[in-house]
Amino acid sequence: MNAVTVLYYDQNDMTSICTDVLTNLEVEADKRVIFPKSYRNDKIIIAVLDGHCHVRNSLGDRSILS
Repeated sequence: MNAVTVLYYDQNDMTSICTDVLTNLEVEADKRVIFPKSYRNDKIIIAVLDGHCHVRNSLGDRSILS
């Protein structure tokens, strides 16, 4: 697998969504990504997206219109 973008909450600060781009992860036959246990610590994973994604805004954010 090339890359996935992970959206998650940090269990110690659940006020905003965090993101990470990860590469070279194992994928199960049902296409579920296998994360190392050390990565999952202190995270509440809410979505896994294919590829490198940039979150423009999320719940609670305001977009600035130009």
